[in-house]
Amino acid sequence: MKQFLTKIFSPITSLFFFSIGGGLLTTLIVLILHSKKESSISIGIITSLYYLGLVLGSFKIEKLIVRIGHIRAFANFAAILTVSILLHLFEYNFYVWCVLRLITGFSTAGLFIVIESWLLTIGDTKNRGQILSIYMVSLYLANALSQLFLKIDSLSYNQLFIMIGISAVLSIIPLSLTKSQSPIIEETSALSLKNIYLLTKTGVAGCFFAGLVLSSIYGFLPLFLIKISNDDFVAIGMALVIFGGMFWQYPIGKISDLIERRKVILSLCISGMIISLLIITFTNYTLIYTLIFLLGGVTFTLYPISISHACDSLKAEDIISGTQALLLAYSLGAVTGPLIAPIFIKLIGTYGLFFYIITMLFLLSGIMFWRQSSTRYMEPEEPFVTVTTTTPLIATIDPRGTEEQ
Repeated sequence: MKQFLTKIFSPITSLFFFSIGGGLLTTLIVLILHSKKESSISIGIITSLYYLGLVLGSFKIEKLIVRIGHIRAFANFAAILTVSILLHLFEYNFYVWCVLRLITGFSTAGLFIVIESWLLTIGDTKNRGQILSIYMVSLYLANALSQLFLKIDSLSYNQLFIMIGISAVLSIIPLSLTKSQSPIIEETSALSLKNIYLLTKTGVAGCFFAGLVLSSIYGFLPLFLIKISNDDFVAIGMALVIFGGMFWQYPIGKISDLIERRKVILSLCISGMIISLLIITFTNYTLIYTLIFLLGGVTFTLYPISISHACDSLKAEDIISGTQALLLAYSLGAVTGPLIAPIFIKLIGTYGLFFYIITMLFLLSGIMFWRQSSTRYMEPEEPFVTVTTTTPLIATIDPRGTEEQ
């Protein structure tokens, strides 16, 4: 066990450092855009561009990593990320920030792929579940804790940008000092999104709508929180929604192993709609904190439950390529969501985000109800596994895959 922890310490520590910066940067960008009187549509465009960069990087940079090596690739992507962060300190220009967010997403994808492929070489069928769990906790914990820096009144926005840049630079140190051998990225079996859709329409729909909802929560929940309160409320609210997503992964996942997963997804949609309605209705801060925590739980679990449902329809040899295709479905939703949500915010106002969430969850619940009534019940064949939405390579750490994969 000690040897196992020693092997994963460096990549997990590097992941933790740059995830702290990345989590804080996403919220900070929204707050600054709000202070610059930018519209919700502008905020949506910038949020969408980050996810577009993440998608482009996820599918385009493996060959570069193989050519120059993992440590040098990580250092290069971290350097690009740091530069793109620090360039925000110059005179504000919306169009320049759009380009910077695209670059930030692209370089972040490179960092994720290096870490994920490194963890893949450490893992086997016996410990991949542990590795994936530690990966998930580290990622969510870093994203949640990063929000609390906003509560430090003595830190200006410029100082926060510098701190984010420092975290990106610090992430290079653990991986560059490791004694472990650099991993090799291998080709996996190909299974297109179209083929996955034919096999499991429900799984594809669940992943796509999860992307629509989660990207909009990251992009516009800070905007809602600052409109009803202040920066302190934003910090706590964003930390709680992420902690909620982390806390409820395991219990909801285990329930989905016992109950038909489509019913679980349908229940999550209904719960999310009710919670959103309650947030719209109540103004008590303590109650809103609790509701945001619960909202994180039901929305952040949509993606892994949808993945697990899809895996029940896939052959063992197709799980890795299948989950990679499903991540593409999520990514398409993540790029699209921040472009649609601003329409609700512009038409409805402060609570537009939650009307948007209600609408998306209502559409997904309709799909689940239709598929449940038109297709037979399938007993879960694969256990629930918590997965995250980073790059397609994380699918290879999924313990449901075979050792050869």
